[in-house]
Parts: sequence; C-alpha cells; structure tokens
Amino acid sequence: MLIAEMINYLERHYPKSLAYDKDPIGLQLGKQSRELTKALVTLDVTVDVVDEAIEKGANFIVAHHPFIYRPLKAIDTETVKGRIVEKCLQNNIAIYAMHTNYDIAENGMNDVLAKALGLKNLRPLSITKEEAYVKLAVFVPATHEEAVRTALGTAGAGQMGNYSDCTFTSHGTGRFKPLAGSNPFLGELHELESVQEVKIEGIALQKDVGFILEEVRKAHPYEEPAFDIFHLQAPLNGKAYGLGRVGQASEPMAVPDFIQHVKKALHIDYARYSGRQSQEIQRVAIVGGSGSSFMKAAKQAGADLYITGDMGFHDAHDALELGLNVLDVGHYAESMMKRHIAALLQEAFGKESVLASKVDTDPFQLV
Repeated sequence: MLIAEMINYLERHYPKSLAYDKDPIGLQLGKQSRELTKALVTLDVTVDVVDEAIEKGANFIVAHHPFIYRPLKAIDTETVKGRIVEKCLQNNIAIYAMHTNYDIAENGMNDVLAKALGLKNLRPLSITKEEAYVKLAVFVPATHEEAVRTALGTAGAGQMGNYSDCTFTSHGTGRFKPLAGSNPFLGELHELESVQEVKIEGIALQKDVGFILEEVRKAHPYEEPAFDIFHLQAPLNGKAYGLGRVGQASEPMAVPDFIQHVKKALHIDYARYSGRQSQEIQRVAIVGGSGSSFMKAAKQAGADLYITGDMGFHDAHDALELGLNVLDVGHYAESMMKRHIAALLQEAFGKESVLASKVDTDPFQLV
C-alpha cells in the first residue's frame, strides 16, 4: 500500500477544504508515492517522535500540529527543525499534518473532546463553512439494482438526519447503441438496445460526490454508467461545519465536581479555572487548543462553562467581565487525537499498520 492511500482516506474524513486559509496542512515532507511500512500518529513532530518512528519502522508520521507552520528560510541541520528534516530524509519518512480541517470536521478534534465529556446535542460553536447537498440519480439495469444501491449507501449517499440509506427507485426503459471501440455489458455493436432499468435517487454532500461515483462505478456493470447530479436549494440549507462544540452535560453538576470529571475524561493532571464556584454546569462550550478568541461566541451560546487551552491572564479578566466561566485544560489535552486517529486508521488498514505515539510532547511540567 502506498502512503497516498492513507492520505486519501484521511482527506475523505477530514477534507482539506474545511481548513482555515493559509493553514499549512497536508504533506509537509517526503513523498506519498512511497510504499507504507507503518504510520505513527502524534500531536507534534519532535526529534523524539522521529526517533520513535525510526525505532518502530514507521515511514509516515501523521501529526495534528503542522511541523512547518512558518516558511523555513534555511535548513540548518544544527537546529531542531533541521535535524528533523535530516532524519526524515535519511530514513525516507514522510510528515503529514491535519490541523484546522481536523478541528472543524465531524468526528474530529472537538467532537472527540466533547464526546469524551459526555456532552449531548452537539453543534458547532462558530460556523466556518456550510456544505451544500446534491441529489444524485443513478441509472442501472434491474439485475444490478441492489449492488449499486448498497454501494451508494456505503459510500455515504442517502444520509438524512438520523437515517441512512435513504433512496427512491423508479422504473423505466434505458436505450443505447454501442459504437466501435466499446465493450458493452449488454447489446451488440451498432444495434440499438433497450433495457429495463431503474433510477436510484438519494441526497449526498457535494464534497462526497466524487468518492460516491467511484464506488458506484465499481458496482455498476456498464462501461459508462449514466447519472444525474442536481444542486439542491431549500429546504436543505446545507450542512454546517465550524470550530468548537456546544452541548448539554449528561446531568447538572457543581463546578468542583465537573472539573474533576473533565480532568478524568481528558486524561489531564491539572486545569485552571476562572469564574464563579457556585455555578451549576449544564451547558458547555469547548474548543481544543488556544480558544481565547471564541469567548464571546461561548457566552452568546449560553454556555455555563467554556473549556479551552492556553488562556492568558488578560483573557481570563475579559472572561470575568463577560460573566463567562472558563476552564483552561491546556493545549496538550488535544493529545487525545493520537488514540482517536490511530484507532480510525487501524480499523481501515489493520492494527499492524498504525501506532499511536507514546512520546509526551507537552512542553510544560507541573513543578
């Protein structure tokens, strides 16, 4: 298997189009046309992480934080970044980053954190993009109806709310004439053919259409499957994506009890709290990483508590003025992505193909 196959899988789940402008995501070092030996998932790329990859025989590092965030003016192998580049090139290791696209996407960073806390009825805290829906219609001989319908559903077509595989079928007659150079599944060259066909219709997110049609072609008997794509207007307004999540706690809790719950759920040893101790926590907003710029959004969402990382001294004062309770869990709480992405890739490519890094890249120590 090529590294490119794993990258394509990640980008179907966490499209690069969701990322913030100028966020340096994607392949940052190496080449994706190389055979994959093993993948290592990490929050950050450090020298120790690269050494771990070498030791474990991994030639592909999947990171959340981009290794190259600002353009390098030089590659000095006496510097830390230079040593990382040198080690990776010497050992044929590729580095791939999925940053704000992973933060924003469904089943990404903020969903992982929110679900770990048991929050329900989740929605994005700050909308960054709305994905349009299309209606997809595929024409297929009745003999292959179920195979194509299954391919549509498995690829993601027909998702409506809490329902999947939602399709509609109508029957009719398909006509075609095979020409020179064709290899028809049915019919003879230069003869007009009539076939009893069905039309299978279902909605899909516009971003998924390419992948869905690839899967349909694998199940469809024709050389050139016929399909229609209709861009939908109201009442389907599209699917909203955004940073952070807002949700309801499974039960109301006092501040000290909820803080202990958060520490246990996110596997952290300490947190910093700013706000009223008497507050009962029911509605919670969360942004992984540095989220001080979303305090007003959390307040407008009616959050009893805003959970994020890297909250500055003056930011905390601003939160107090807003009447917003804030829990700073640190940036390293995002390290939960290691287990999450490793498990996702293991399910798709096999347990022996993917490892979660065991290197602690938190630069801070509790002293």
